[in-house]
Amino acid sequence: MNSADKAIESVLRAIDWRKIKSYHKKLGIHWEFSFDKETVRRVPTVAELKDELRSLLLHVRNEGLGYISYGNWIVFWENESSLVGDIRVIFRVADFHFESTCSDESIEDELKKAIEQENYEYAAMLRDMKKDSRL
Repeated sequence: MNSADKAIESVLRAIDWRKIKSYHKKLGIHWEFSFDKETVRRVPTVAELKDELRSLLLHVRNEGLGYISYGNWIVFWENESSLVGDIRVIFRVADFHFESTCSDESIEDELKKAIEQENYEYAAMLRDMKKDSRL
């Protein structure tokens, strides 16, 4: 097992999975599963939650990404040369939405406020929104 794989497993062990599952229950975050042509919505198991994050971390590592946002997860992975670097995993329970009438200046102001308040989850969303508005 290389150092990146060890880091991924360390991250997975450090998370309180019962708490993540409880957020799914409390907030009604359900996954859809298909069984015998029937779709069932239910709270994922701890094993399913772990597998989802493991797959996401492996994707980040394999693609050399520094950041990814998927579902309720935000992952920052700063790779420094051949070392593993810093990994930060955020489980978000709320999404923020801006109307399309927002100007680049108002997004920039909100981004600065989010960084000052250390609300990095919101800041990442604003950064992506700003990047998308330039396309």
